[in-house]
Amino acid sequence: MQKIDWYILKRSIKGDLTDEEKQTLGVWLNESEENRGYYRKMQSFFAHGEEDKEIDVLKNFRQFERKTYGKRRRLIFGVLKYAAVLVVLVGSVVLWRGLGTDSRETGTRQFALAPGIEKAILYTGTGERIVLEAQVRRNIVVADSFRVQQDSNVLNYAAMNAEGKVINEMHMMRVPRGGEFSMKLSDGTMVYLNAETDLRYPVQFNDDERRVVLMGEAYFDVTKSGKPFVVEVNGFEVRVLGTRFNVHAYKGETRFETTLEQGSVEVKTKDHFLLLEPGEQAVLTDEGRLSKQKVDVHRYTAWKDGHFVFDDERLEDVMNTVARWYDIKVFYHNQDVKDVRINGNISRYRDFSVLLEKIEKLDVAQFEIKENTIIVKSR
Repeated sequence: MQKIDWYILKRSIKGDLTDEEKQTLGVWLNESEENRGYYRKMQSFFAHGEEDKEIDVLKNFRQFERKTYGKRRRLIFGVLKYAAVLVVLVGSVVLWRGLGTDSRETGTRQFALAPGIEKAILYTGTGERIVLEAQVRRNIVVADSFRVQQDSNVLNYAAMNAEGKVINEMHMMRVPRGGEFSMKLSDGTMVYLNAETDLRYPVQFNDDERRVVLMGEAYFDVTKSGKPFVVEVNGFEVRVLGTRFNVHAYKGETRFETTLEQGSVEVKTKDHFLLLEPGEQAVLTDEGRLSKQKVDVHRYTAWKDGHFVFDDERLEDVMNTVARWYDIKVFYHNQDVKDVRINGNISRYRDFSVLLEKIEKLDVAQFEIKENTIIVKSR
C-alpha cells in the first residue's frame, strides 16, 4: 500500500479536507485498487460507530485489519480514537491513555509507523525454511512425515500424534524484528516469542530434561512434569519443573534478566546459583555478576499482552525496546538526550509516530523520521 498521511484519511470521512488534501487523497485512491479497497473498508468501519466508543486496543485493531485485508499487513494505518498522551511529572515523562489529536498541532506531519505483526520463520532439522504468518490454519509436515498444527499465531507441537515414535530432530523458530509469535512445545509448554528472538528446541523431548536454547526474549508457561525444563542462554541457564517466567537476553545488551511470575526457578551460571520466588528477578551483567531483586512482574511480562510498560527508564532503553517491535533504527544527534527518564503504559499496537509527536511537545527531545530511521535530537 502506498503511503499517505493517516489524518487525511481519518478527516476525509467527516468531509473536512482542504482542497489540497482532497487532491492528495484523490491521487492516492487512483494509485491502486488496494488503496481504494482499504478506504472503503475504513468508511464502513466508521459508519458502524466504531470511532465513537472506547475500544479494546488489541482486539479491535486486529478486527479492523481482518475486515480490511483478512490478514495483517506491514503498512497499516492507526484507526483508534484513543492514543498515548504524555505529560511531565516529578521530573519524568509519564504516558497514559487519552484522546488523540490531529498531527497538525505539532510541527511534524509524519507517515504512519506500523507496529509489528505476527510472523516467524521455522527452520526444520532437514534445513527446510517455512514462513509463518497469522490468520492461517494448516498442518506442516515435519520429522518423518509427522504433522505440526498451525492455528493462527500458534504453532502446536503437542497436537502431533507421535505416540510410540521417537523423534530426534531439532527445530528453530526465528521471530524477526517487527514480529511476534507463539508456540506450544510437545510437552504442552506455551512459549510467547518477542521480536528479534531465536528459540532452538527438540521436536520431541526424549532426554531426562526438557532443554531449549534462547536468544532474545520469551515468556514461558511451563507444563509440570517429572523432567526439569531448562532454558539455556549464553552465560546462564534457567531450570524449572512447572512455572511461569520471562527471560530477556538480547545479544549486545549489557544485562540478561529472568523474571518469575509463578512457581520457582533456579538460575545458574558457571560460578553462581540463585533460587527465585514469585515477584523476584535475577540479573546477570555482561561482567558476570549475578544478583536478584524484587520487581513489579507486570512491567516485564506485559509485552505478551500487547503493552509496553516503562518505569523510570532512560529514553535510550525505551527506544531500543520499541525499535525491535516497530522494526526501526534509532540515531542520536546528542548523547545527553538518552538519559531523559520515561514512565508509562503504552499499547504495542498504536502508531509510533503519535508517540514521537507527544514527546516533542515536552520540549525534551525532537524527532525526525527518514524512512525507517528515527533521528533523535535535544531541544
